[in-house]
Amino acid sequence: MKKTFLLVAGIFTLGLNVQGALADVSGTGATVKASFYFHGTKTASGERFNPNGLTAAHKTFPFGTKLRLVNRSNGKTVTVRVNDRGPFIEGRELDVSRGAAIALGMVGSGIATLQMARLN
Repeated sequence: MKKTFLLVAGIFTLGLNVQGALADVSGTGATVKASFYFHGTKTASGERFNPNGLTAAHKTFPFGTKLRLVNRSNGKTVTVRVNDRGPFIEGRELDVSRGAAIALGMVGSGIATLQMARLN
């Protein structure tokens, strides 16, 4: 009886942990203002900027951090990797590459309100 109880309790706890992880990935993290940029030079991480890549610039996240982004106005999602610093415009917390902006459907407006969840 005791072993069965522990097994059921363990499965229940595991289920709660998985649900929490899925909730974070689905875009329930921070709400941020984002813009997109393209410039063709090296990024702050030292790699060459690829405007068609799925990358982003953030002021403090470590290079290599993966972020799941959801455009709140249209529900489009993308996963990006932080490889640059910025944005340097007040009120904005994230710059995404043109490739990510296309995936998010924000090229026309240039800026968007996104849900951002850190994946690693």
